[in-house]
Amino acid sequence: MTRAALLLAGLIATTSVQAAEPIKIGITTILSGPTADRGQSEQYGAQLALNRVNAAGGVLGRPVEAFYADNACKPDVGVPATKRLIEQERVPVIIGALCTPVTHAIMPVIAQAKVPLVIATSAGQDFVDASGAGGNDYAFKTIPSEVDIARGLMRWLAAKNVKSVAIVAAAGGFPQMNAVALAKAAQDLGLKVTAQESLAQGTTDFAPVLEKLKASAPDQVVTVLGPFTAGFFKAYEASGWKVPLTGRIDFSAALAAVSPQFRDSGALADMTGVAVFTPVQELPGIADFVAAYRAHYGMLPTQRSFFVYEATLLVVDAIRRAGSDEAAAIHKALKTTTMPSLLGGSYAPDDHNHAHTPLQILGMRDGKPAVIAIE
Repeated sequence: MTRAALLLAGLIATTSVQAAEPIKIGITTILSGPTADRGQSEQYGAQLALNRVNAAGGVLGRPVEAFYADNACKPDVGVPATKRLIEQERVPVIIGALCTPVTHAIMPVIAQAKVPLVIATSAGQDFVDASGAGGNDYAFKTIPSEVDIARGLMRWLAAKNVKSVAIVAAAGGFPQMNAVALAKAAQDLGLKVTAQESLAQGTTDFAPVLEKLKASAPDQVVTVLGPFTAGFFKAYEASGWKVPLTGRIDFSAALAAVSPQFRDSGALADMTGVAVFTPVQELPGIADFVAAYRAHYGMLPTQRSFFVYEATLLVVDAIRRAGSDEAAAIHKALKTTTMPSLLGGSYAPDDHNHAHTPLQILGMRDGKPAVIAIE
């Protein structure tokens, strides 16, 4: 076949795919309100995946299209929005819902409709416990839970001969869920928890908390600081205490909070952290994803972008293997997936429909955060 004929055949095939009725994927996320930027990052990840899928010919000879439902991070908005995806748009699979209360609220909806839900970014262990063998066989969780993260970090610390830790976390919600999981994981591995401190809303003076932590004499301090990152690190610099810090650390915020002199002195050289995704990871697939994301959107991807990107590919792979876009067939295919992750490992689900992708341990290299280990 001549080059011209090959090009014509490719054009005809592409036109045929574009003309076919699209395969639908439902996505519920936060597209309005004060945290809409988080939902937008999920939308960007999904669209990047679909751009690549459709450029390669779609699936089953058809293009794939995302149908979005804004849940506004409100259950009373998210539940009817999810029902509209199922009942009006007739989507056979849903990715969502980013907002933990909404994800909880739509779990019974997807179970009753028998439409699989891929929980790509709601991180709670309670979703794992409630899914698969836990009762709701239509929920699949792909992002690591706080228990996964805690166990991974504590395994790494124990391997580094750390014997004791103190834990400090923002009060309430996800930070406290992490703090509880970290304390249990430490104790399970034989690490002594010398202190546990919470930072109440409105805290501005961190010196008393640092004094309590210091008095307990831990080998390392494990932090889940959230909005308190800048204030805590400024107080840490002022305290003169040199204990290594680790945990769920926002490296950019931490480094920006301290003085250049403090950074340059190497005072944070032993700082480490644990992440489920980082754009600085030097793996070919991750580098390609980060470059493509930056080219499309002019910014670095977040963990939300990444896990929805891979969740979209996971759903497309399930449809391809099932040879069908019927909900029952997709559900069955998701139960048996072995699709690899760009992070390493695969999305093969356990008895609770939960995948276990590798965690990244971050540290400082030449003054910048870098992946120093995989757990």
